Amino acid sequence: MEKCVPPARWDYYSSGGTLGTFGTPEVKDPVQGRFLNNCSLIAAFASLAWKGKISVQPPGPKIIYSFQFYPAAKPQKTDGMLPLDSMGNLMHAKSDTPTEIWPALYEKAYYQWLDKLGLDNASARPDYCSHTEWQSPVTVLSQLTGMAVSQKTGLDAEAAFNDIDAFCVNLVSNTNRAIKSPAVAWTYDTGSQYSDTTIKNQHTYSLLGVAGKRDTHGYWTDKYVVLRNPYGKGKGDPALPSGSLYTGALWCKNINFSDSDGIFALKYDLLPRYFAGYAWLQL
Repeated sequence: MEKCVPPARWDYYSSGGTLGTFGTPEVKDPVQGRFLNNCSLIAAFASLAWKGKISVQPPGPKIIYSFQFYPAAKPQKTDGMLPLDSMGNLMHAKSDTPTEIWPALYEKAYYQWLDKLGLDNASARPDYCSHTEWQSPVTVLSQLTGMAVSQKTGLDAEAAFNDIDAFCVNLVSNTNRAIKSPAVAWTYDTGSQYSDTTIKNQHTYSLLGVAGKRDTHGYWTDKYVVLRNPYGKGKGDPALPSGSLYTGALWCKNINFSDSDGIFALKYDLLPRYFAGYAWLQL
């Protein structure tokens, strides 16, 4: 990550001269900024959006937004003033849909809440640069939802795939299956298996489901775990040897594994090589 610097100004964000609107939260929207190591937060945003757990708020941005965090007696209020650089670009979280600002608003409200600036103090400006550390994805999921979080570590490839598959439901077919509740997976802190062209160490990804192929009896013959990198289009899809990534047709909701959108499907037996654990919200 780059060294965190204060924003050049706080202002309403615009794209092409049009003020940003809240938007409709979708899994491909949230993109991690370049200063904060808050992949756990951004991955959780995408996972919540994937399961329809983020409510659409009115268009704006010159209104007051509300986001609930836990434990808190009531929602954190925030206004549409966002941290911008000298060119008017968002400093931290943004959306892959340029005119939408919901990830930036959600992130700002989260740091207002963490900084204890007052739940009704919508105009408070959090100190982003005091939050550069990596966060526990289990803690973040709990803070965003107030629900119990289960986790597994020390992964075994076969057991992990079967476990994740059992917690999925069919989408377009029984070879394209989505996780039932918001879930994330995270990598080891260090390791020689990581490089800039593969998967990032100490990094949290959204866990979206499973994909692959089955035989005529319904048994899996090719098995992949579907993940999303919170870097989105910028640096989201890993480059791995042939056969390591699933390159099938459309999965669902305009998601295509061949697009550079941060969503990819990793062959199941590589999961323990790169990932230290995964967590999901209990239903």
